[in-house]
Amino acid sequence: MKNFEDVLDKAQSGNVDAMDELIYQYYPMIKSIVYKYGKKVDKEELKEYLILKFIENTKMFRKKY
Repeated sequence: MKNFEDVLDKAQSGNVDAMDELIYQYYPMIKSIVYKYGKKVDKEELKEYLILKFIENTKMFRKKY
């Protein structure tokens, strides 16, 4: 991944490519959550929900300076 803070700034500004890069980097974590809880819920639905929550929370993320 490129400099995390640069990618985050671009993603928060609405850059779709930067958001895709963040999602790509954190997708293994999303998959592990789906694997853990996927037996109780629809796996695709859970994956979509987690990605949407990731996007929403990324917009609110504040960096430490």
